Amino acid sequence: MPNTLTNVKDIKVAQRALMPFMSNLLPVTAFSTDFSPLPAEKLDTIRVPLVGAPSVSSDFTGDYSANADATVTVVPVTLSRHKYKTVHVTAKESAEVSLNVLETLVEAAAQQLAQDVLVDIFSCITAANFGAPGIAALAPTAFDYKKVLGLREACGNAKMPPNPRSLVLDSGYYTNMLADDVVAKSFNLNLNAPAVTEGMVKRIAGFSLHETTLIPSDHAEKLVGFAAHSSAVAVAMRYLQPVADYQQAGAVTDPVTGMTFGYLRFTDTRSNKIFVTLECLYGFAAAKTDGLKRIVKP
Repeated sequence: MPNTLTNVKDIKVAQRALMPFMSNLLPVTAFSTDFSPLPAEKLDTIRVPLVGAPSVSSDFTGDYSANADATVTVVPVTLSRHKYKTVHVTAKESAEVSLNVLETLVEAAAQQLAQDVLVDIFSCITAANFGAPGIAALAPTAFDYKKVLGLREACGNAKMPPNPRSLVLDSGYYTNMLADDVVAKSFNLNLNAPAVTEGMVKRIAGFSLHETTLIPSDHAEKLVGFAAHSSAVAVAMRYLQPVADYQQAGAVTDPVTGMTFGYLRFTDTRSNKIFVTLECLYGFAAAKTDGLKRIVKP
């Protein structure tokens, strides 16, 4: 499907920005999300539906309409976060450099914006919100397939629905897991598989797997990863409609995930500079306390 570019004429620039924005925010898909290019204001509230276990089936008693009621659990999420990244290029820079400077700068800005948003969302994964770690604290070199199975067991003991579950790991822990004999042999038959050529494993022990370098492990939480059901955290994202007039202004959205950022382009005639701002309006909230098992370092 093509990307959705609402009122944005700088299509080539916006297209290049969307891919790094999406790829860096991919671990957020482990949670329940409500992403949309619909306009909203800061501090608006979005009711994010949680994905949970379905209700049990009914024995037929002659009426298919019996026991048809269902309860949809929603979490109110306030769009309290507004991050932006601005870049600029001068006419001289644009003329003297062979590559498209603006496109390159905007692509880097999208990546940084997504990383900052992701770190902010990860800040809610705390002991206060989700309790004790799923497995004992361990160093990267001690993380292997058996530890993944230990997390799977902890999720089962917490009655966490088996689907959808995700495992998000700091890069060091992810890398050591790749070296585990069980994991290595699982893709050893095909040396051209993504697991070998790119170090990518998409699924393991029933978890969708994500690698990240952005888990803030340098604070008291000592977080290095987590196993989660999508009901653990609710995240919302919308487009902040600009009030001022810009040369270009619109929402840039991935039609599959709904991930959205705002694109603003304006010019300062005094300095002869073109400015592009990428911005993200979002919010998040911890939801089900038994929907996530943390992994921590010693």
